[in-house]
Amino acid sequence: MKGNRCLIFTILFFFALLSSSTVHAQILSYPFVVWDGKVYEVSEVVLLDEKIGNVIGKVNTKPNDSSGDYYGNASNMFEIGTKYYEISGVSMADAIAVENEKGHFIQADYVEKAIEQPMSMLQKGLVNVSIFAILIMILGFRYGLKRTKKEN
Repeated sequence: MKGNRCLIFTILFFFALLSSSTVHAQILSYPFVVWDGKVYEVSEVVLLDEKIGNVIGKVNTKPNDSSGDYYGNASNMFEIGTKYYEISGVSMADAIAVENEKGHFIQADYVEKAIEQPMSMLQKGLVNVSIFAILIMILGFRYGLKRTKKEN
């Protein structure tokens, strides 16, 4: 029974890893941040502290220098760990604030939805279906063995 739990946990863990979203940066030529699947261009607008709302996220990845690929909340300008904030009176669909290394809040304006690579979606889908099918076959085989033993 302990072996079954370990096997199931391992398969589910890999399934979760493969389900993480990978998007393509299109090798953007401007400073950007990605939050919640949206690309925001970092502007030169410095915001007053009283305009800053709640923390909504932070940079957790940097784009790959050669391919431009990244996943999750990413930035080509800010370091990992840099926080994103709401701007009071502004919809997050239009703009968010990013805290720079000097502690100032810079406005980042919505540009476009982050584009997910079709090939990565296809690969992810095929791998996920394969893992799920293998898991079902293993569990079915083990169940069949237990039934056979009980009948004998």
